[in-house]
Amino acid sequence: MAHLFDTIHPNFFSVLSSPNKKTYVDCIFIIYHTIDTVEDAFQGDRELIIQRLIDYFDEQPQDEFFDVEEDEPARTSRQKALHVINVLKRNGWIGEEELGDYKTSLNLFDYSIQVIDLLENIANHRQSEYTGEIYTVYSLLSTFNMDEGIGVLEQSYQKTQDILRKLKSLKANIYRYYYDITKKHSKNDLQQLLEKLLVEYKQDFFDSAYYNLKTTDSLPRYKRAILEVINRIQNDEVMMDQLAMKVQSLKRIDDYNESFHYVEDRLRFITDSFAALEHLILAIDRKNEQYISAAAAKILFYTNQSDDIEGIFNRLFRLIMSNKDVNYQNLFFMSQARNLDTGSLYNQRRMRMETTPEEITFDDDLISEEYRKDKIKALLKNNIYGKKEIDEHVKNLLQGQKTVDASSVILETQEDFVKLILVFLYSKSVGMHYDVEVLNKPCTNNFVTFQNFRIKEVKR
Repeated sequence: MAHLFDTIHPNFFSVLSSPNKKTYVDCIFIIYHTIDTVEDAFQGDRELIIQRLIDYFDEQPQDEFFDVEEDEPARTSRQKALHVINVLKRNGWIGEEELGDYKTSLNLFDYSIQVIDLLENIANHRQSEYTGEIYTVYSLLSTFNMDEGIGVLEQSYQKTQDILRKLKSLKANIYRYYYDITKKHSKNDLQQLLEKLLVEYKQDFFDSAYYNLKTTDSLPRYKRAILEVINRIQNDEVMMDQLAMKVQSLKRIDDYNESFHYVEDRLRFITDSFAALEHLILAIDRKNEQYISAAAAKILFYTNQSDDIEGIFNRLFRLIMSNKDVNYQNLFFMSQARNLDTGSLYNQRRMRMETTPEEITFDDDLISEEYRKDKIKALLKNNIYGKKEIDEHVKNLLQGQKTVDASSVILETQEDFVKLILVFLYSKSVGMHYDVEVLNKPCTNNFVTFQNFRIKEVKR
């Protein structure tokens, strides 16, 4: 197996770790977009690229380069542009080709193009949209015939790999949002935390991938038909024999058994993958539920101003974190404890004695009915924020209507505000009888400003 640095330059990634990495990445994107045309095909005129880089340095004066050679000036915009090109050439990002007539072109290598595509997707927060992937495999196999059999089989195999990769990435993407919202954000930017959860997470996760996976391109709609076609091909000895001989001809494989195993392995891969997809989708469902629950719990903790234990600790932590000069010895009394010898923790054993339970008398008049109701209400407080309770809360909000805007929901207490947030969070959970539609219009409801959304009834 070839090593990675047998293909790319050993110093390829040094550009991305340089003190001037931001400038280098900007210039790489400029070069990439300058020659990313059908005519150029990632091969562009050197002077044209230099001029684009000069325009960049003219508009955004940059700091001095730290990796400039002593005999290589980099003060003017043109000198900086030439320096960037030389650095990218030395580290294997681009190559230079003489075309004749005093013309020179700069070419991107194939691996450079792949890395730049990846960097741009990350920089622009582009997510792989999940649209019609399972349906594509179903369409390919439903029209399977011997003339195009190998081509259809190869496309189905590749598309199945794409489905697995996208779903695995989808599952991993949930953790990135979870880490970002629970580890990096604090009480000071609660508004940004809510925007990230209610807008960005919904658009990048639900709208672009998860919604299609659970509705139009759901696995149960096409799994059975796909497995039936694969099973029919595997059980047809004549068809398998013809496919193996076609593989021998197209792939130039001399051994018949090797070509037969080639076909068999791809058919088995598609079968095993679609059999395992159900478990992967269930894992995505569980991960999404965990993320929503953790995010909701953090928001509820941040907004808790009550006098219960959670609210008291919330205010205590905020007091300590806001004052760095707090003397913790005034809050906690701690002392060192040492073991004087190996027997210092020894407790003398005592003879076991049988105890006689005594009857406990309880005066019902000791606790008033009002106190009893308050205690019951406190015990049931956490239940008002569950999915079942929020689903019932939405039914009360709709009151027989098909839709209701969040801006018209009455927000009189903190509990009303928390419930409205949870209405949005639980909208895509399994078994809910409503959905939400973001209206992308800010609104103010009882001095609270947020992006308005519409709550819609869903029949199940």
